[in-house]
Amino acid sequence: MSSSGFSKLGTRSVLVTRTQRVIQYLGIPYAQPPTKELRFAAPVTRPLPTWSGLRNASTFGPSCPQLTNRHKLHERLYLRLLPTDQANPNFNEDCLFLNIYVPDSNRPPEGWPVMVWFHGGDFNTGTPAIWDASVFVTKQKVLVVTIAYRLNILGFFTTTDSESPGNYGMLDQIAALDWVKDHIELFDGSSTNIIIYGHSAGAISVGLHMMSPLSKGKFSKAIAMSGDPINSVRTPQDEMPIVDQVVDKFGCYRKTSDLMQCLRNVDIDILIRETADIETWGPIVDAETNNSTEGAFLPRHPREVELDDIYAVPFVTGFTSNEQALAYIETIGSENVDGRLPINQFERMIREESNAAVIAPDENSTCELRPELVSEAVLFFYRPHPLSRDQKLLRDRYLDLQTEKNYAAGLMQFAAKISSHPSRVQAFVYRFDYRARTQAVTRDVPEWAGVPHMFELPFVWGLPYGMSTNIQWNTADKKMADTMMGMLSGFARTGNPSIGGIKWEPYMERTPGILIIERNIDMNVAGAVDYKALAFWNDYYPILLEAATNNCCNVTNSAGDFEFGDKIIIALSIDLLRRLIERRFV
Repeated sequence: MSSSGFSKLGTRSVLVTRTQRVIQYLGIPYAQPPTKELRFAAPVTRPLPTWSGLRNASTFGPSCPQLTNRHKLHERLYLRLLPTDQANPNFNEDCLFLNIYVPDSNRPPEGWPVMVWFHGGDFNTGTPAIWDASVFVTKQKVLVVTIAYRLNILGFFTTTDSESPGNYGMLDQIAALDWVKDHIELFDGSSTNIIIYGHSAGAISVGLHMMSPLSKGKFSKAIAMSGDPINSVRTPQDEMPIVDQVVDKFGCYRKTSDLMQCLRNVDIDILIRETADIETWGPIVDAETNNSTEGAFLPRHPREVELDDIYAVPFVTGFTSNEQALAYIETIGSENVDGRLPINQFERMIREESNAAVIAPDENSTCELRPELVSEAVLFFYRPHPLSRDQKLLRDRYLDLQTEKNYAAGLMQFAAKISSHPSRVQAFVYRFDYRARTQAVTRDVPEWAGVPHMFELPFVWGLPYGMSTNIQWNTADKKMADTMMGMLSGFARTGNPSIGGIKWEPYMERTPGILIIERNIDMNVAGAVDYKALAFWNDYYPILLEAATNNCCNVTNSAGDFEFGDKIIIALSIDLLRRLIERRFV
């Protein structure tokens, strides 16, 4: 493979089935190494890295620096399904590489559909090396590109000013998309049919690219699995305490120009290790840090983006039926085999989570926060009625809250925005309820946990057809893999994920429809989705938060003032109801 921009690439041809192969081009650099003065800088792509002679493209490039002992339970359970060498990649700060998987078949006249994968990992960990697209590419005849992008402090640290604006990991993704757009025809891919897709943090990335002015025109379809782009973005104000932590950890001067020079001189292993306890890395609204909306990846918070500013393309999104079940097991301890949740713990956990979301508008505010407005409303909605002390029921209600708040509500709100866009593109929503029948997949996952985070991915990537592990996959799981791969590749080709006897209807705000993916796949299963819960999180909860953080009355502890405070809460509740009605029906 050659062009005027770079020299030849040595490839790897891999036998996937007895008769079918995939052509792999691994470890292709798409930007200059982000090291030395380019640490904490936007990726440099002019000029692109070059090489002389034949470049070995048969091995992965290094993955971006991270601590591998920080994997969460759902990640560990997925990794055990992979070959050992695939689950243990190498790491280096010089990590901006991509990998291309091409069908070993006759190229269609229009070129192969190109699917670009953004991996997950909370923007803190992750690597393209564990996402082997060989089965998917061979069986579905699409071209797949997997990319590495900077993570944790390297990808998302900001000084909250122009010295380090942040969002470097997102800019890496854009640089990779530019490379694909410019060069993928050399690999028989279509530069006019590029689909971005991702899971978890990768899904958040997909949604944010649809809202970023820097990403417009670089792709034509999008798939976001189990990641909410609406409620996963922080502000520069949120990052200020992180700056103070970093200053203290490395003994740097607080002046931002001095701080950045200091951090660029810190050994990479020390930099990653000493900031590993900071787990809030991720995209931010960066107009302020860039001193301008021009050049910013996210000029506005996703909740404030106007409909006309969304780059609306055909869109597939969805979530699993019990996203946070494994995180819950990590919280309560695996010795609690039934996951029972006593009512006092149920209420305490909800209050703590709700109260943590109520933050003063600024650190100098004299307003009194009223977190009870939020926590009591959430408890009222999720407590069983009539009140029950059934600890299994309380467990299930708490897990419903986690899936609905952190995944379903935001994803479906975004799907509604896409479906109502003037461009009249279609959005499709699924919920993945299928629990694998293969024991190696569900071992250590109790039946009550259902289908947790990441448990659709073995089917998306065709793991039941992999030849490099000793797992004996159930026939039903192979059928589900065929279905998932077929729907996603069909969408990549045509913009419609319906296949065979499965008619997947578009999602509309006034007539929402969700494809329930189980052994029997169907639309609009009666009672399968609690739309009132989604309305609670999307419409009522933001008003509660606003009211809880804007109570600027002087409230004291005297009995008389307490009575006055009660009246304030009543008045606020009436106002909340009025505003909710206005928002929903005006």
